[in-house]
Amino acid sequence: MQIRPTVRVLFFDPQGRLLLMCSQDPDVADQDGRVPDRHYWFAIGGGIEPGETPTDAALREIAEETGHTRFRLGPPVWYRESVLTVKGEKWLFAETFFVAWTEESDLSRENWTELERAVVKDLKWWEVDELMASDEIIFPLCIREHLPPILEGEYPAALLTIGL
Repeated sequence: MQIRPTVRVLFFDPQGRLLLMCSQDPDVADQDGRVPDRHYWFAIGGGIEPGETPTDAALREIAEETGHTRFRLGPPVWYRESVLTVKGEKWLFAETFFVAWTEESDLSRENWTELERAVVKDLKWWEVDELMASDEIIFPLCIREHLPPILEGEYPAALLTIGL
């Protein structure tokens, strides 16, 4: 099984909304090879490139996926591991979640990769109440449990390992 070090960013706008991406990629399945039968949402981010630190990757991913270059990157707060089947091959995604804030809500897809353009169906700023009440699939599935302390500015003293 290959390991993919990854960053995710809990990216908040001035209204306190969280930016999430929506996808339904037929090439990505769970660890048992089951492809979700509907779309799902997740925090922005992506793979850590060779020679990059997680912080460097978070800065790059924010700029690439949102067009934002002026934002405040906060600390890494969560860590999780999940196994996904990508094009029939199992991968261990080792994800570090950062917190970041921007003063602007406009978004740009100008720097998206060809793959992002193909599989990302939407970007949306989610009101926290809307996210908490939604029946949408949002990864990590435990986001509703772990997000409230982050919103209060209460960050774990050490990286918190979270579930799926």
